[in-house]
Amino acid sequence: MGCFTDKLTEDIVNDCDNLSISGIESDVLLVPHSDFNKTATTINATNRMLVDDLVLNAGTTGLKLEGIKQTQGYNWEFVPSEETVDKFRHLFDGMIMTPSAANRLSASKLAKGQSYLVVVHKRYKGANKADAFLILGWDAGLYVTVMTENSRESDSAIKFTLSSKDDTLEYDMPRVLLESDYDTTLTAFNNKFAQPAVP
Repeated sequence: MGCFTDKLTEDIVNDCDNLSISGIESDVLLVPHSDFNKTATTINATNRMLVDDLVLNAGTTGLKLEGIKQTQGYNWEFVPSEETVDKFRHLFDGMIMTPSAANRLSASKLAKGQSYLVVVHKRYKGANKADAFLILGWDAGLYVTVMTENSRESDSAIKFTLSSKDDTLEYDMPRVLLESDYDTTLTAFNNKFAQPAVP
């Protein structure tokens, strides 16, 4: 029952040299939840909110969603429950700036019911850049819940939201990803966490 009765045991302190700032770097990675190898992925032994190594299934790769400026972003919220465990809702707002036929096909596939991990590269990096990456959708993944195109808004870009579903909320807030150090994590991110196929 320990996971349901966690209580605060340490001070929460501010680091004046590393105060939070808003925004994410422009590009994010979408990973079909079915390609996420949760068994092989490692969580830090002393902090369940820290992922030491994100592993995908053999022969799979994350998918880059290119952005510009602050057209994309994430948020999460605590969802209390009167009947079961309190949980969290993760949300990601994305924008497809080039509504070409190829990107329309990708957007259509995105909206066909698959769930996704979303890996974001934050503008806030933290001390030693150890808090630069977050994983949303760890438990159940995020699903398209909104997708729109409006000729009078946002230069007719395709806008969408990936969100936790009400019946598959997340046990915790998004997790930090740090594979050894910032540079190693950034390299893995830029390589889209690609896993070679099994020979």
